Amino acid sequence: MSIEIKEIKNLNPLQLSQCIEISNRLFGKGYHSKKYFLKKDIVKIVALNKNNIIGFFIGKKEIKNVVIDCIAIKRRWQRKSIGTKLMTFYFQKFLSSKDKVVAYAWKIKNKMPAGKINYKFGLKPVKNMGKIWKNKCNISFKCSSYNKTCICECVKFSN
Repeated sequence: MSIEIKEIKNLNPLQLSQCIEISNRLFGKGYHSKKYFLKKDIVKIVALNKNNIIGFFIGKKEIKNVVIDCIAIKRRWQRKSIGTKLMTFYFQKFLSSKDKVVAYAWKIKNKMPAGKINYKFGLKPVKNMGKIWKNKCNISFKCSSYNKTCICECVKFSN
């Protein structure tokens, strides 16, 4: 298993479609758009296996914080340290020890898929944001966790 981690400033059409496919399967169809992945103000880091994207990380600098916007790994590649490799790459290449880091994690049925990795990198839950996606859930995107109503909550992590 040879995994390559690298930053890609401009995704080519194949890479873009691979990122959209991963996002659609994990978060729901339309959660991320092509326009989102083409933004110039975000850092796009990808995990590649045989030149195919198997995961991605999106981060961005804001005025006071560095925001981890998204970590997504294809289901069959999850629990193989791909997320850890993406986060390690980002923390080593783009952050200093002075940076305040913020990440938002989905909480579904009292489980937080990104919680463990946030803890691993020194981020702790600081605020339960509630159902911030409720007005968009299954309206502006087809949520993969939707069950007659929005069931996801958001938890803010920081260092």
